[in-house]
Amino acid sequence: MFLEENLLEKQLIGVKQAAEILQVSVNTVRRLADAGKLQCIKIKSTGYRKFNKSEVENFKYKFYQSQQEHDDSHYQQLSLIVSSKKQKHMKNISAKSHPAHYLMHKYWGRKPHNVIADYIKNYTEENDVVLDPFMGSGIVPIEAIKANRKGIGVDINPMSKFIAENTVSNVDLNVYESFAKKIEQKVSQKCNYLYETFCPLCGKKAVIQIAIWDNDVLARIRIKCPQDGLVIKDADSNDLGKIHRIHLEKIQLAESKLIDYPTDKVLKYVKRSGKESIDELFTDRALIILSNFQSEIRKVKNYNVQQLLLFTFTSMLANVSNMLPGDLEKATYKSGWVISKFWTPKVHTERNIFHCFQLRVKAIIKGKKEVIGLNVKNLNLFVKDSNHLELLENESVDYIFTDPPYGESIAYLALSQFWNSWLNLSVDYSNEIIIDSNRGKDYEDYDQRILKSFQEMYRVLKNNHYLSFTFHNRDLNVWKGVMDAVRKSGFVLQDITLQEQAVSSGTQGINKMNTLTGDFVYTLLKDSNKNIVSEFDKKEGNSKLFVEKLIDELIENNNGITPSKLYEKLIPRIVRSESYYDDNGKVLSIEKILENKYRYVENVKQNKIGDKYQWEKK
Repeated sequence: MFLEENLLEKQLIGVKQAAEILQVSVNTVRRLADAGKLQCIKIKSTGYRKFNKSEVENFKYKFYQSQQEHDDSHYQQLSLIVSSKKQKHMKNISAKSHPAHYLMHKYWGRKPHNVIADYIKNYTEENDVVLDPFMGSGIVPIEAIKANRKGIGVDINPMSKFIAENTVSNVDLNVYESFAKKIEQKVSQKCNYLYETFCPLCGKKAVIQIAIWDNDVLARIRIKCPQDGLVIKDADSNDLGKIHRIHLEKIQLAESKLIDYPTDKVLKYVKRSGKESIDELFTDRALIILSNFQSEIRKVKNYNVQQLLLFTFTSMLANVSNMLPGDLEKATYKSGWVISKFWTPKVHTERNIFHCFQLRVKAIIKGKKEVIGLNVKNLNLFVKDSNHLELLENESVDYIFTDPPYGESIAYLALSQFWNSWLNLSVDYSNEIIIDSNRGKDYEDYDQRILKSFQEMYRVLKNNHYLSFTFHNRDLNVWKGVMDAVRKSGFVLQDITLQEQAVSSGTQGINKMNTLTGDFVYTLLKDSNKNIVSEFDKKEGNSKLFVEKLIDELIENNNGITPSKLYEKLIPRIVRSESYYDDNGKVLSIEKILENKYRYVENVKQNKIGDKYQWEKK
């Protein structure tokens, strides 16, 4: 209810005083008042909340007394009592598209930010510590500080820290934009001649906007002519001759150390199209211009501005590389870097770097405006592998949300070589958790490392607190490795939910025939009073029949079933029953079972990613 102005306010106390009595944050007091749990009076003119001091003290006594009936230990803070009403089962949350600040820089496998935010808010209170030991682009620690928690992000990839830091860094955007324009103008004055050509209509000088290459030969060009505007032409002898001259110029500049670009050998796991080193993913023209851009950026003395300019630089690298498929007829590009390999299509695109830089600056400014005012002091980021979290004390974390490596699904560290090499960042590949036969990293190595990570998470997590992790994989060898780690580290499985995703990934868009959409979110409880550490039982001779029966039932009951829906129903049953082995004691292959007994056909009822095809009985 509202209080008239003439009522003596000295009889009441404000939100801050109520928070001090209850030993909680002011926001918790507001939530209690809004929920009707704590009686609140509002000043009519201002809307400020006021509380009767005696009612606040009675509220405190009532909740503390209720807690003591179940717990003989010392009074706990009210924030813990309120948090005891956490949802134990999280429902599927409708995923939202990423806001601009998460679209400033590409990274693989980003999870829906609003799903992460809801999990954080459900399992924590304000000022709690939230950890992600596989932080990727930093969404978890960033969402934590956005919700007035303390965020800790750890990742073996130095690019992860670089992206997360620059996403939320405090930078004067006017200063940033001014430096960006000056650098672009300076490099343009020096290198713009590299994009010069002649208009086929008027014969005047024109500027190349987009060049299409066919089997590493310049084929068609989209140009901007001061007289005729945008014009498309076939590459002529003058254009081809210029490409040869640029090649010789690049060699001379590199030998004279006037330009510097990465020549790191591409790791075998992500190598494709025969490209042996990072520089082979760019044209000679691009290497000259990019080297000049980076050199000018490095001269900026304002550290935060310099880092954000480097962030802008790396964010455009994929767009100015040879990894963009080209359209010969229209002289344009078809899509971005969507293959999780270093793939150069036979027909690929070369874009004007100056134009791309301008676009990226606009995108960065748009994204940065969304995070102005965030308390970055509550954000702590570390480049470290998740097997060694000595930087964190025992039971110092209130909640963990993480996205651990999916075996061999996506090689995040190897793909990030594309950026790390340009920034000269040192990378620890030896301690990466991945399955990569080229480096001797097999299932056993994966199992050992993922177990150590879960043991470290168990150590740093407070007792009776939660860990949620996402997972998405068809390989039961990997599922078993992860769930063995869960069991052996001491966690209790509380919940399994399939959370949808906002948009399809690049690989899903290409692999429409047999793709999985969304991720399983497993929520675990640390309860040190339960001794559950043991090996999984091998159900030799039973598991295969059990899984085949489950698949039969799911396909029959649904009159055919899509891959995502099948795995959504099947995996939790396999995990809970520990049905991993065939009658020879080998881990089951769900894919082989499906291929042997069922057929994959077009699903005429649906036409979206993940639902276009379905499994049916043969």
